[in-house]
Amino acid sequence: MRESSEKKEKAGVAMDAAAPSASTHRFDQYEPDFERIRKIRRCAKCLLPVTMPYIEFDADGVCNYCRTYRTMRYKSREELTAWAEGQKRGEQIDSIVSFSGGRDSSYGLHYFVKELGLKPVAYSYDWGMVTDLGKRNQSRMCAQLGVKLVEITADIRRKRENIRKNVSAWLKKPDLGMVPLFMAGDKQYFYYANKVRKQYGLDTILMATNPFEKTYFKYGFCHVKPAVLNNKEGGLDVEQMRTADTLRMAAHYAGQFLANPAYLNSSLWDTAKAALSHYVIPHRYFRLYNYIKWDEEEVNRVLIDQYGWETAPDSQSTWRIGDGTAPFYNYIYLCACGFTENDTLRSNQIREGMITREQGLKMAERDNQVRWDSMKWYFDAIGLDMYDALAVIAKIPKRYG
Repeated sequence: MRESSEKKEKAGVAMDAAAPSASTHRFDQYEPDFERIRKIRRCAKCLLPVTMPYIEFDADGVCNYCRTYRTMRYKSREELTAWAEGQKRGEQIDSIVSFSGGRDSSYGLHYFVKELGLKPVAYSYDWGMVTDLGKRNQSRMCAQLGVKLVEITADIRRKRENIRKNVSAWLKKPDLGMVPLFMAGDKQYFYYANKVRKQYGLDTILMATNPFEKTYFKYGFCHVKPAVLNNKEGGLDVEQMRTADTLRMAAHYAGQFLANPAYLNSSLWDTAKAALSHYVIPHRYFRLYNYIKWDEEEVNRVLIDQYGWETAPDSQSTWRIGDGTAPFYNYIYLCACGFTENDTLRSNQIREGMITREQGLKMAERDNQVRWDSMKWYFDAIGLDMYDALAVIAKIPKRYG
């Protein structure tokens, strides 16, 4: 342990191209086929394409994700203020803030300290995929706010070796449902968060996770129907998977393990602990965005203007720029299905009335430009040849025609 940033249209509207990265020319043959991607049929209201798991369109071209959606409902600012006053312990540490170093946890730390007057300790878990940029932003925030950072550091060499083994196994028999296995190593975050909370004698972990960052398609590719489509209420507040769905997803993983023995490697114990941390142990969290609206422009403005928060040179977005895994798995989804997490985020913003569909289309294509430099960092970190991996991904059958 170490302390220490319009109009409603029918499907198939073209996306505007964003400027390519300076290093794109090195990977021209592995660029996603953006011309074909632009022609994919999409929801007339949001951005979700026909390649989204379990999507259905009505006669007007509107998808079932939009039809079941319910806008966010927030608790009052008065409740938030009253809660904060009840947390305070004078000059003593009164809370623990989940702090990945990403934009939303960084803004959350700012808000808890500056707006609510709390005296928290920040907690972070480094599993080998927190980039140097992310660490620098963590340092900036904690230094300026005078907040102690408690960082649990895993065995980085072993964690990256586990990633290498699982990516290598996946490349032998690519399956979209198995992509989240690459991120299994970070799930012990939940276990250590509870441990730090208990060590400080605190009841709750404070979180500022963006409620619109829902990626149901990841378990949709495991043949698990997203809970929001099963829930009559709809909305984004369905966070826990049903037991039957958890078992169905586990069955998909088991089937892949049996079909591809390369998955049966020394990472299995780490993966098992990750599953227990994510699905079994108690998660006692206070969520900031149950009380205030998430505002992307405000988040970026505060972080950049007030804290000198560093952005990535290979992306115009501020989302997940401190996460070393995101550029790779989003590249897989983009090549195979024509969409990424960016499309789901922007779709939720459209449904919420925060941006127009036209704006969302432009943002999604801008953010879906491949982050080649960050992907190179990832492959160097885990010790795999990037070109070999790209060659395999290029051969994955496309889900769009």
